[in-house]
Amino acid sequence: MATSACASACAAAASARARVPPAGGRGASGSPTCSSRRTMASAGPTNLGSRGRGPRHVAFVSADGGALDEPSSTSAGEPSTASSSTAARSSPASAASALASIPAMPPSQLDEKYLMGSRAEREQWFPVAFAADLGEGTMIPFDLFNVPWVAFRDEHGRAGCVKDECAHRACPISLGKLVDGKVQCPYHGWEYTTGGECVKMPSIKKLLPDVFVDAAPVVERDGLIRVWTGKWSADAETQRAAMRKLDERALAAPEGFTTMAEVTVELPMEADEAMERLIAVAGRATPTEKVPFTRIDTEISDDVFPKMIAGALRSLRAAEPRETRFLPTRVLESRVALEGGPGDWNIHQMHAVLPARPGRCRVLFRMSTDFVLLPGVARSIGGRVWSALAEMVLHEQLEAARAGGGHAGQAAESYREWMREVSPN
Repeated sequence: MATSACASACAAAASARARVPPAGGRGASGSPTCSSRRTMASAGPTNLGSRGRGPRHVAFVSADGGALDEPSSTSAGEPSTASSSTAARSSPASAASALASIPAMPPSQLDEKYLMGSRAEREQWFPVAFAADLGEGTMIPFDLFNVPWVAFRDEHGRAGCVKDECAHRACPISLGKLVDGKVQCPYHGWEYTTGGECVKMPSIKKLLPDVFVDAAPVVERDGLIRVWTGKWSADAETQRAAMRKLDERALAAPEGFTTMAEVTVELPMEADEAMERLIAVAGRATPTEKVPFTRIDTEISDDVFPKMIAGALRSLRAAEPRETRFLPTRVLESRVALEGGPGDWNIHQMHAVLPARPGRCRVLFRMSTDFVLLPGVARSIGGRVWSALAEMVLHEQLEAARAGGGHAGQAAESYREWMREVSPN
C-alpha cells in the first residue's frame, strides 16, 4: 500500500515537471524502468516522455532480488574520471586541486540527439545555483539543456550533481532526502554518491555492483555552483582544457563591491529571448508584456513592507548603465552608476541565463554595491528588502523600454559572435 502510494506520488511529480522533448520535432526517448543494456538493445526504447534520456545506467533485478545481468559502466583498465569540489575564488592555482577532488564517474549515457543546444555550447562551466543556497541537507533540482539534474553536498560538504532520475524506476531522486552525503530515492531507498554510483539498495537482497546514474563535474567558485555540461573525457589533457575554461571566467563581484542580494527565478521563455531582453541587443521602444516569475529563492516573499522599502530605495537615484560584458555560458556582467546624489554610488550585476527546457529558462541574478555601510549588518537586517529590490530591478530589465547600443553595443556583438561560433549550422 505504501509502495503504491509512493509510486503514485513519484509519477505525479515526474509529470508535473513537464518533461517535454526539445524543439525540432524529435520526441524524447525513454527507457525501460528496470532492464539490462542487452535487453534494451534488443527490445528498443519505451516512450516515457522524459527529457535527455538515451539508455540509462540501470539494474536488472529478478523477482527474488538476484542480479540477472550486471552491466558494467566502465571499460577494463579505463582511468577514473572526476567531478565535484569546493574551489578557491578564481585562483589559477586552484584548478589542479579542483580537478584532483572531482570524484570518479562513469562515461555519460546522455544521448545528444535529445539534448538542447550544440556540443560547443554545452562545453562550458555553467553557474546553476548560488553556493549559499546549497546548504547542508539541501537538494537543488534544476533542468539544463533538457536534462533534469539535482545538486547536493556530500558528507564532506563538497558540491556534486547527478541526473535527477533513479536507475531503478526512474523516480526523481530530488523527491527523496540526503543521508550521510548521499541522495536517497524516495521510492525504494536507493542511494547515490556525487559520482553517480549507487551504494545502497535496501529493496533487494544483494547490492549490485556498477550501477550508476549520470553525474556531472562540479566546481564551487565565486559563490556559485558551476557544472560542466559537456562530455567529461578520461583524457587528462581534455580535462585540463576544461579547467582552463573555468579559470578564464571568474564571476566574483569586483574588489570593493559587496553582494547584497542573490535571486534565482524561472521564466516562461527561451534563454535566447531572455538574453536579448537583458542585453538590449535590438533595443525596445515600448515596454514588453509582463514577465511572470517562478521564484526559486526562499528569501523572496510576497510581504508588502519589504517591497515598499525597496520601491523607495529604487526611486532615490537614477540608474545610469556604464558598462556591460558578455561571457560564454550566457553570463552578463554590468556596472550601473546611481546618479542624483552625493558620492560615487555603483551597482555591479551578474546575470546567468540557463537554457532549462523548451520554452523555459532559469536566471541567476546577483546584485552587489560599493556604497552600503556595514553591508553584512544591512543584509542580515534587511535581507528581504534587498531581495525585493533585486526582483524589482530584474523585472524592469526584462520588461521596461530602453534603447540598444551605447554601453551594451560591445556586449551585444560578443553575444552575437558567440552564438555564431556555437551554432550547429
